[in-house]
Amino acid sequence: MNQPRLEIDDLAVVIRESMTAQQNEHAGRPVAQKVSPENGPPKLRLQPDFEPHSDHRYHINDLLRYHDRVFVQAAYRAVLKRSPDETEMLRDLTSLRSGNFNKIDLLAGLRLSPEGRAKKVQLDGLLVPMLIRRLGQIPLFGYLIRLAIALVRLPNLVRDQREFGSYLLSQHEHIAEFINAHADRLHTLSNQQQEFENVAATSRAEATQQLAALRFRLGDLTGPDLDHLYVALEDRFRGPREEIKERFREYLRYVTESTAVIDLGCGRGEWLELLTENGIQARGVDSNGLQVAQCRARGLDVTEQDLFVYLKNLPYNSADVITGFHIIEHLSLNGLVMLLNEVLHALRPGGIAIFETPNPENIVVSSQYFYLDPTHRHPLPPQLMEFLFSNRGFENVELLMLNAWENGRVADDSELAKRVNAYFYGPMDYAIVGRKAGS
Repeated sequence: MNQPRLEIDDLAVVIRESMTAQQNEHAGRPVAQKVSPENGPPKLRLQPDFEPHSDHRYHINDLLRYHDRVFVQAAYRAVLKRSPDETEMLRDLTSLRSGNFNKIDLLAGLRLSPEGRAKKVQLDGLLVPMLIRRLGQIPLFGYLIRLAIALVRLPNLVRDQREFGSYLLSQHEHIAEFINAHADRLHTLSNQQQEFENVAATSRAEATQQLAALRFRLGDLTGPDLDHLYVALEDRFRGPREEIKERFREYLRYVTESTAVIDLGCGRGEWLELLTENGIQARGVDSNGLQVAQCRARGLDVTEQDLFVYLKNLPYNSADVITGFHIIEHLSLNGLVMLLNEVLHALRPGGIAIFETPNPENIVVSSQYFYLDPTHRHPLPPQLMEFLFSNRGFENVELLMLNAWENGRVADDSELAKRVNAYFYGPMDYAIVGRKAGS
C-alpha cells in the first residue's frame, strides 16, 4: 500500500515558517515571501533564498523548509555543492510529486551516494528519519509502522491542518496584494505609454504637415493629385518610350553585364527597361507612387522613396553605377551638392555617376523648353556641373552633348550660320559623367 501523501514533518516546518513570518510582519520586519529588490523590477517570492553554509554543516530542518523545485535545488547545493542538471531536476521532481518519495528519501539518497560521500557534508538529524523511512518500506511490517505513527500523530495532524489552511490563506493574500499593487503600476504605465504614443503620433502628423508646407513653398510636387499631373506632363512633353530608350543607348558603353545600376528618379522606367533587356541588373527609386506602380507593372525593380533617404541607406562603397536623368535641375544648390556627396559616398572605387539635364547653351531650351516642367528650378550650364563634379571629388569628368536638332540647322558654312545653329539647333541635353577615385 502506498504511504500517505501528507508528510507530517513537512507540514510542521511549513507551520513554523508561517508563524515566524507572521511574527516578523507584526514586528515591522520584511517577510521572506514578498521581495522587491531595489534594482530591477519587483519579484514575488514565496520561499526564502537558500544560503550555503561556509562550514558545510546543516540540520535537515534547514532544508526541509523548502518545497518542490526550490527544495531539490537547495538539497543538491547543500549536499553535493552543485546545482542539479535538467535530467536530475526532472527525475527528482517527478518522484517527489508522485507521493511515493519524500524529502527524507532525496536527502538520504544524495548524502549516501558516492558523490555525496566524497563531499563529506554533515547533515544532522537525518539518521533517525531515514531509518524510520527504511523500516516503513518493509512489506506489511512497514505498513503497520506507518499506521502506528499516523495514529499517534493524529491529534497534531488535525491541528496542523487547520494552521496550514491559515498559512495558505496568508500566502494567497500576499499574492493578491502583490498582484493588485503592480497591476495598478502596470495600468499607470499603460496609460503613460498611450499618452506618449498619442503625443508621438501628433508630432509625426505635425512634422508631415510642416514638411508638406515647406515643399509646397519650395515648389516641389507632392500628393496624389500632383503625381497624376506630373505623369500627364511627362507623357505630353517627354516623348514616346521607344524614342527615349533609343536615346539612352548612348550610356550602355558605361555598363557591363557584371554592373549593377541604380537609377535615381527613374520616372517611367525607360532606362531600367533598356538595361534589363540587355541583361544588366538595374533598380530604380522614385517618389511618384503612380510612376512606381507603372514600372512595377512592367516587371521593373523600383522602390517608392525619397532619393536622398534611399541614398543615405545605401552602404558605403556598394554601388557600381548611379544614374539620374533630368533630376538635378529640380534641386537647389544645397540639394545638388548634397546629392553629389551622397552619390560619391555610395559608389565603390571606380564607380560611375551619370546625370543628364537640359542644355542651357541651346537658347530655345533655356528660354522655353526648360520651363515646360514647372518643377524645374534653373538651368545648369555644363561648365558649372563640370566644376561641381571635380570639386566634390569625381575624377575623369566627361561632358556628353546630346540630342542636337539636326533637321532645323541652317545649311550654310558661314560664321553666322554656325552661331545660329549652335545657339538654336545645338544639343538640347548634355550628360555629366564622373568616376570615383580608387579604381
